[in-house]
Amino acid sequence: MPDEEHHSLGALGLSPQAEDVYRALLSLPSADIPTLACRLDLPCETVAAIMPRLLDRDLARMLTDDQYAANPPELSIVALLGERVELLRRTYAAVGPLERVYRQTRRHEGDVPGTETVRGLAAIRSRLDQLNLRARDEVRMFMRHPLITNDAGGSVRDPAPNPHARYRTLYEKALLDDSAVVELIRRSVERGFQVRFAATLPVKLAIADDNLALIMTAESGGLRPHDGAHPIALFTEHPALVTMAVGLFEQVWSTAVPAPALDDGALTRTPQSGGPSDPDDRLLLSLLLAGLTDQTIAARLGVGLRTVQRRVRDLMDAANVDTRIQLGWQASRKGWI
Repeated sequence: MPDEEHHSLGALGLSPQAEDVYRALLSLPSADIPTLACRLDLPCETVAAIMPRLLDRDLARMLTDDQYAANPPELSIVALLGERVELLRRTYAAVGPLERVYRQTRRHEGDVPGTETVRGLAAIRSRLDQLNLRARDEVRMFMRHPLITNDAGGSVRDPAPNPHARYRTLYEKALLDDSAVVELIRRSVERGFQVRFAATLPVKLAIADDNLALIMTAESGGLRPHDGAHPIALFTEHPALVTMAVGLFEQVWSTAVPAPALDDGALTRTPQSGGPSDPDDRLLLSLLLAGLTDQTIAARLGVGLRTVQRRVRDLMDAANVDTRIQLGWQASRKGWI
C-alpha cells in the first residue's frame, strides 16, 4: 500500500484510501472488487464504496458489471484539475467584494481600522489559534500567568500548532512554579523553539510575522472577571499597533535569559570556555538567572536543595567567581547559556 507521502491527489477530492484504489487500478489492465480488495488488504465493502467516486470523477470506467479499468490520467486528471482551477478562480474573484463588505461593516461599528475587540476566553483562544495558523515565518509570544493557552479544564495545551513557523516565546518567571508549564517549555525547546525567561511581562501578547498581533490585558485569559465577566483582547492588523507590539517584544527579548537549546534531550550548543556539559546544570543556570529561588529550582529539577546549592558552588568555581551576580555575567559572556 502506498505510504502517505505518495498521496498526491487530495486536491481532486480523493481520500488517501480512494487514491490507493485508483493507483491499484492503474497498475492492472482491469480488475474486479475482490481483486482490488485483496491487493490493498481492504474489505470488499470499502472498495465497493470507493469505486462510484472514481466513476463519478471519470477516473475509472466499467468494462462489465463487475470489471473496472482506469481511464488515462492525462485525460481524466487534467480535466478534473481544470474544473478545480476554475472553481478557485471564481472563489478568488469573490474575495474583493467580500472584503469590501467586511471593511464597510467594521467602519460602521466605529472600530479602529484593522482592529477587533475580542471578548471571552473561548473567543480569545480561537483567535490565538487563527494567529498561529496564519503565520508564515515566525510567531512571537509573551506568556504570563494565568495562561490563555489553558483549556476549559485548566490543563496546559500547546500554544504552537503551526509546524511551519519559527517560535520565540518569553515566559514570565512566575510560570516556572507550575510543573505543567515547565514540561511545556521542555517540549518547546526540544522542538527547536527559542525560549527565554523574564522577571515580569507587561501584557500577554502574540505576534504573527510583522503584520498581525493579539494583545491581551494583564487579566485576560484567567478566571477572574474582567469587563463584566469577559476577558478582553485586541486582534489587530493595524500597522502602528503591530509595530509597537513588535518593538515591545524585541526590547524585552534582548534582555531576557535564554533557556538552553536541546536536541533529543542533549544540548545542541557545545559549552565554551570550560562551561557545564551537563544539561541539568545549564538548565539550572537559566533558571537561576531568571530569578528563581534555590527551592524552586530544586523542585523543577527534581533534586534536593543541597544538590542545587552544591551545583551552583561548582559552577561558580568553574567560572572562577565569588558571587552569583558574577556567575551570571560570566555565564553570559562565556556562552554557557
